Amino acid sequence: MENDPEVKRVPVGTLELREERAVTETQRVVAGHVTVRRERRVRVEHIEVELAEEVLMIETVSGTGKVTVNGMTLEPGTVQEVILSQERVQIVKHLYAVQDVSITKTTQTVLHTIPVELAYEELVVDQRDMEKHLQDADNRPEER
Repeated sequence: MENDPEVKRVPVGTLELREERAVTETQRVVAGHVTVRRERRVRVEHIEVELAEEVLMIETVSGTGKVTVNGMTLEPGTVQEVILSQERVQIVKHLYAVQDVSITKTTQTVLHTIPVELAYEELVVDQRDMEKHLQDADNRPEER
């Protein structure tokens, strides 16, 4: 038909057929809030400690001598104790790491399938019944 010299093509216009296409967009939405902190707790432990005392024992026996301790005269047969030293407890607290806690954040990608209805255009040609139209024109009475 293109090479046929008797057929003439006359452009009458262009019709653009369109279709919808889905384009995805993502939005980050805050879904939750987390606060991480260390809280101090207290417990009471009872620690048993042995403490030593150094004591000087003064015992008098009968005789002619006189024994005086702190300005007091000791009678024969009495025992006087004098504390020379005592151990006392001093509690010192030290901090030790007992556990390491690792805090990480991960991003997981999950594939979702979402149905989307998309419209498109097609070219539709409605052809009139030209033969009937021509027959109707031929059957009309001529007006003069």
